Amino acid sequence: MTGRTPLLELPLPQGDRADSLTPSLAILVSTLLWGTLWIPLRHLNAAGLGGPWATAAGFILPLLVLLPFGLTRWRIILVGGWPLAQAGFLMATCVALYAEALLRGYVARVILLFYLTPVWSTLLAWVLLGDPITRSRIVTILLGLAGMFVVFGVGNGLPVPRTAAEWMGLLSGFCWGWSMVSLRRVAHAAEFDKVFVQFLFVGVLFLLLTLVPGGRSWPLPTPEVFLGSVTWLLLFGLVWMPAVLWLTMFGGSRLDPGRVAVLLMLEVVIGLASAALLTDEPFSRREFVGAICIVAACGSEFFSGRPAARSADAL
Repeated sequence: MTGRTPLLELPLPQGDRADSLTPSLAILVSTLLWGTLWIPLRHLNAAGLGGPWATAAGFILPLLVLLPFGLTRWRIILVGGWPLAQAGFLMATCVALYAEALLRGYVARVILLFYLTPVWSTLLAWVLLGDPITRSRIVTILLGLAGMFVVFGVGNGLPVPRTAAEWMGLLSGFCWGWSMVSLRRVAHAAEFDKVFVQFLFVGVLFLLLTLVPGGRSWPLPTPEVFLGSVTWLLLFGLVWMPAVLWLTMFGGSRLDPGRVAVLLMLEVVIGLASAALLTDEPFSRREFVGAICIVAACGSEFFSGRPAARSADAL
């Protein structure tokens, strides 16, 4: 070891407040990228590079860029062992399932099923990490989920998966919660190692999911289509995907999984607002009320104290 700071590894601020604030801000910034992910995908689709091609490229391009650095760190990555591999695999599974579900299913229903993840995150953290389930956490989760139900107008009871896409959305939320728990176990690993391991898995997993019956065909795009899409393709593959995953892993490995899941609910508000401002899609009173609930849930979680430190509130 040379004593140099590992690539992409950031120093952690000191103190309880700093330990919570910096990763929370990272998660909130990541919601901006998650919520606007539709923008490069829509431009790529308009240029003719839609369907699985754009998403596959978004997973392959970052791996090609990171591969030389990963090869120089292979001994360090191997030291991470099974915990690091598990965290990367679960995150990759979540991303691949979520991407494929959005490409082939009804977006609103997929997102709603995915955002049952606060339930899985809180329960898995309780079972695997011993984190307490506090009354304030239950209120926060209920408020956020209530906002989801309002936004998507669920009037016939709880959503029940009926299609492959909906099951993928539900499973992606479960894998997300599990990955947040796993990231806690590799909190001291370099962010580069976590992101690199995830990109090793996600492309292959996504390609396998496209083979599930009910998916789309893979017609080869013409050279003209590639040339017309290159700017947005590079932005999606080299800006959106690496940045959103790095920010998510940085915050997710330093916060309890339930807090991460609730903070990420802000993604829905950003997605609705950006679509309303940049497209002709409506933003009605229902979406507005639901967005208020979700923002209130995120604000309640963001400004609350550290749950583990509030033992008097534990159930």
